Amino acid sequence: MQEAADHVVLGPDLRHVDAWIFDLDHTLYLMDEVRHRFVEERICTFVQDFFGIARDPAWVIQKRYLREFGSTLGGLVAHHGADPDAYHAFVNDIDSLALSTDLELRSGLCRLPGRRFVFTNNCGRFATQVLERLGVGDLFHDIVDARAMNFIPKPRPGAYDALIERCDVTASRAALFDDSVRNLVPARALGMTTIWFNNGAGQSYWTIDDVQNHVDYQTCDLAHFLKSIRV
Repeated sequence: MQEAADHVVLGPDLRHVDAWIFDLDHTLYLMDEVRHRFVEERICTFVQDFFGIARDPAWVIQKRYLREFGSTLGGLVAHHGADPDAYHAFVNDIDSLALSTDLELRSGLCRLPGRRFVFTNNCGRFATQVLERLGVGDLFHDIVDARAMNFIPKPRPGAYDALIERCDVTASRAALFDDSVRNLVPARALGMTTIWFNNGAGQSYWTIDDVQNHVDYQTCDLAHFLKSIRV
């Protein structure tokens, strides 16, 4: 595993990559702690209302499904037949994120040859809104969202199968960027180049054993990394 340092002129060699795959939440855009807690509480409130229970047991269910399935929604759909559209409509609030055009991110993405994809456990409609507000919507070829994965979220293998089939991706020529290191494990096993967006937010603080066996590179500055790599 290699660290992308600010002083590197010729950065990691990714000239073999022609499919650039990005997680959405906490990767293409960031949330501060206040906004992150706001989203968590909205998810918890949905779980409360869905089961008709108090906050504390709802919080336990929320976090258990997040860890077991990769998303709270994944567990709610698998075990309880929850309506994904109702979940996403309640949880996602694009205005609360206060997103704006990210010229540095756009500049980094524009360097990448080949196709660019969003690979998210979230909703495709929400992802589209995020990309448009960041000013990068025209740079992406497709969004592989929870529905496209048949609500089998990352890091479950079925999610990656759906990505490869839908986007006609060759794993050995693909790179996956994700804040969750555990989401990189199945990708690396398939032969993808993996980049851990270790930014201290989202799920980047979750640890796994033998990180170096699953992560090719890590960075805390996505735009800088994209500008530093050899393509």
